[in-house]
Amino acid sequence: MVVLAGVVVTTAPTTVAPAPAGAITARAHAATLHDFHVSYTRMAVEPTVISAQIRLFADDVTHALVERTRAQAITLNSPQGEAAFQAYLAAHFPLKANGRVLVPVVVSSVQDRDMWSYVVTWTSPAPITTVAMHNAALFELFDDQQNIVKVKQIGSGKEATLFFSGGSRADQVLRY
Repeated sequence: MVVLAGVVVTTAPTTVAPAPAGAITARAHAATLHDFHVSYTRMAVEPTVISAQIRLFADDVTHALVERTRAQAITLNSPQGEAAFQAYLAAHFPLKANGRVLVPVVVSSVQDRDMWSYVVTWTSPAPITTVAMHNAALFELFDDQQNIVKVKQIGSGKEATLFFSGGSRADQVLRY
């Protein structure tokens, strides 16, 4: 796995002092808004492990983490940034296998232009026969947020694409 060196820092929206180089302030965030808000997740379901690559706009995820942690700044490619995202993910993208809530573990993260990617795993104590999820990441920030999750079960090759928007509240369930 290749991890690129890169730092994305954001400051809390209340920051008035000049931001350090590379920081995203509330004013800069407003000036760099993109036309759409979307995340894309590719997920692989193995017998007892679910692995995923989650891609989000870097400015959106840093904004969400600053809001959640009430920190003055978040550096995404740091242990603290990854821990903050892991906690955010547990709250906003709960995943259940066989009816049991699984704990996400951030394995790595990397920046690719204006996107940030996380590699995440969830481990089940028993072979996975059902997966239920609701991806509400960034719904608290953007009314137009859309989250797409493409899931592939490795053993059978069965694939599904799930779509979550701000109006969706229920888990979507896959059976294997």
